[in-house]
Amino acid sequence: MLFLFVLLLPHLGHAQKKSTLKDRWRNSIGASVHLLHVNENVSPAFGLFYNPQINIVNKYADFSLAATMPLTLGAHIKDSWIEETFFYGHIPAVLEANLGHYSTRDFRSNIGMSLGAGYGAQIAGSRIGSGVVGTVSARTWFFKGSLTIRYMFHYNVQGNGYDTHCLSLAVNMGNYFKKLDHMNKMSKFQNFK
Repeated sequence: MLFLFVLLLPHLGHAQKKSTLKDRWRNSIGASVHLLHVNENVSPAFGLFYNPQINIVNKYADFSLAATMPLTLGAHIKDSWIEETFFYGHIPAVLEANLGHYSTRDFRSNIGMSLGAGYGAQIAGSRIGSGVVGTVSARTWFFKGSLTIRYMFHYNVQGNGYDTHCLSLAVNMGNYFKKLDHMNKMSKFQNFK
């Protein structure tokens, strides 16, 4: 990881001039699956995923440090490992370092990644727990849009919640993607005509 950061340092030199709240705000929406650990087995809970994010460090075009809340609301359907159907919710608070694609509103990279850690709460029917959260994600272009694939784990330390692994696929939102296209900042990566 450190080697990758050192390798990408020359790309961090594109400083941004703006620093308003609007310039620091990013969000994405999609779908997720949480694998709830039950003894030696896992049982899936499916849900909608929303990730509001605000950059704390927003000085460079291809690097940011952000406070984020990758939320999931969904349901677990009765199966042979957990024999009940219930509402599922996961609400983590994460501090995340972003590099490359979608790090800021003025990014210049074709691909990007993030790494973060935090603490989260979980509601799984009548079971409520909280614990440590870790996440890693990859971002890139998909046609004219931007996608994020995220892996997240939740290690339950308090309450009777589940340890979980989560995989989500989200579309990164923002009208500024059109602005990037018009300003020809993406032309060196893809031709959208």
